[in-house]
Amino acid sequence: MLTENEKQILGIFNERLLVRKDELKSLLNQSGFNDGIVIINKLSGMGYLKFIEAVGSPCYTITQDGIRVLKG
Repeated sequence: MLTENEKQILGIFNERLLVRKDELKSLLNQSGFNDGIVIINKLSGMGYLKFIEAVGSPCYTITQDGIRVLKG
């Protein structure tokens, strides 16, 4: 079961689908998450987010499992 913060972060990724690593911290801070990177790492470990290289830039994206768990 996901916490409310984890669901909110997955929701951010569900809206954007792809987030560059360099913009991730500011995006999380704008949304009020001071511990966002810890949650990102946890969600990645659970298989709901994936770290990829896109257009030469490190990015995170939501996986199909992440979308499914978010929709509930």
